[in-house]
Amino acid sequence: MSETVVAAIFEWAAKDPGRIALEYNDEVWTYADFAHAIARARAFFHRRGTEGDGVAVLAVSHVREAWVLSAALRSLGLTTISVQSPDMIPGLGLPDVRCVVGWAGERWPGLAERAAEAGQPLILADYAAEAPLALAATDYRQGGHILQTSGTTGTYKKIFMNPAWEPGYLRRRREASGASERDVVCLFDFALWTGVGYKSPSNLWIVGGVIVFSQNRPPHLALRRPGLTNINMVPTILTGILAQPQGSFPYSATAEAGIGGGAITQAEIDQVKARIAPRLTNGLGATESHTIAITPMETPDDHRWHIPDPTSTVELVDDDDRPVAVGEIGRLRVATDGGPTGYLYDEEATRTFFKDGYFYTGDLAVMREDGRIALMGRFTDVINVKGHKIQPAPIEERLRERLAVSGVCLLSMQDTNGEEALHAAIETSSPIEADRLSAALQAEIEGFPGVHVHVLPALPRNAMGKIVRRELAAKLAAGQSAAGRGQPAS
Repeated sequence: MSETVVAAIFEWAAKDPGRIALEYNDEVWTYADFAHAIARARAFFHRRGTEGDGVAVLAVSHVREAWVLSAALRSLGLTTISVQSPDMIPGLGLPDVRCVVGWAGERWPGLAERAAEAGQPLILADYAAEAPLALAATDYRQGGHILQTSGTTGTYKKIFMNPAWEPGYLRRRREASGASERDVVCLFDFALWTGVGYKSPSNLWIVGGVIVFSQNRPPHLALRRPGLTNINMVPTILTGILAQPQGSFPYSATAEAGIGGGAITQAEIDQVKARIAPRLTNGLGATESHTIAITPMETPDDHRWHIPDPTSTVELVDDDDRPVAVGEIGRLRVATDGGPTGYLYDEEATRTFFKDGYFYTGDLAVMREDGRIALMGRFTDVINVKGHKIQPAPIEERLRERLAVSGVCLLSMQDTNGEEALHAAIETSSPIEADRLSAALQAEIEGFPGVHVHVLPALPRNAMGKIVRRELAAKLAAGQSAAGRGQPAS
């Protein structure tokens, strides 16, 4: 079987046409259906001369249709990149864009204007009436796909999935995850621009598995699909599922739930195992790298301490790139062999995060004697107020657990006198008793004279559910949050 995703879809369609490839909001497509849709989209683009070298910008929200159009374009030699909004198009910074592609089944306000601003033709794909252009009908050379990072630093850096090395890269991910043709994976609506939204379907369709997409509807509805083997979630999706009353979805006794993109509380872990699936794993990775860690969550220890993936080289180093001793905090890096070695058209960011065959994730971590690692926050998020330094991530995690809230973010900001002060933004829709809040802050934050507390119904998050600290800081500075009040922290 081919190790490129587009060719594999067509090969499965020929070998086992009735095999299910995907389900979108309960609509089932076999591999034959999938290949037929791609072949018709191929004909649509071929007839318009949209093939060869260059980049096609995909402005398509519908996750299944985005895959069809991307696969068709890539099979005609183009590289694709998916955007989240029309406003991203003029600022992509790619020199070889050929066109902007939308889907005739949806409308994006402002899309035509942004495409014109970027000087690119807009193609609204409508392939329903096209006669299929089979994969063998033209010389096939698969184009690449450009992923975008989560944007928590304020910019969306780009990773080019090069077809020259992508098959080996995906093979390693399959070895790490154990993906097989028996898998039925619930992926909800992870978009094509994200790492998991691109890599997970690619891996599974290569081996003949099933992807279950659930989009623009409550996420718990996807769990009603019988036979799920894997349920991949980020904390915000999990929160929405657990908010549903008992009996809203069945327990998947044969499935394994996977959480990534952030920490969850022990109470949530217990609820997953009681209501969703008996097994839960915690995944640690990055758009830019091989798998970093996959940890079965079986004991309270597993909640915090990650098990590095044996197929990747994971190290902790100091500022001079020397390995740190066990128990010391270091910068986390992952070997880049057989994978991305830099950002596309961003030499400065590449020099910062890629060096000597390693990708530096920007995380601080500590390793214990058995080789497990615990994250200690982002290197850029270390808080220093009047000489007191803390790594916020572990404290945020403990406060979230203590207060039973959906999110906590610590950050330092200047007050009206220009002095740094510690702020705690707490995401909850329920009030927190003052005594309970004060006790939690005193127990978890030492050395600071006070903490300015902001209770918010929602913290700003990106599409992957990660808190966008810069946006939060700007919001607090502008006085748009609930009124804060100082709380003793020591």
